Amino acid sequence: MPLVNELAEFVVKASFEDLSEQARDQLKIRVLDAAGCAVGALDGEPVRMVREQLEDFGGEGRCTLVGGGRSAPDRAALFNGTLVRYLDYNDSYLAKGETCHPSDNLGAVLAAAEYARADGLLAVRA
Repeated sequence: MPLVNELAEFVVKASFEDLSEQARDQLKIRVLDAAGCAVGALDGEPVRMVREQLEDFGGEGRCTLVGGGRSAPDRAALFNGTLVRYLDYNDSYLAKGETCHPSDNLGAVLAAAEYARADGLLAVRA
């Protein structure tokens, strides 16, 4: 079975309840960190430049842009990902077996979840 199929099968079967308490705690930390970075980055010049490109590209506004507005899912993923990573200066977070920073994919996950109308995909429960 191709690796992409294995990954898809894992994702379909996974649930929040499958996560250990430690993993849930770490998820909360990562989401809060990413949200703080996104809000803090709203006035950054590179962020402004990406926002201008989104407006030039157009597209149907199906997904939320952090800080206001809407755009197509791929553009929302780009913009929100830019916000999340800008203040972290794309710092390196390479834990054993890891290939990227924990927040690298959050912009795309948020856009995909909103587009798919996923209920609670990133709900960080108490």
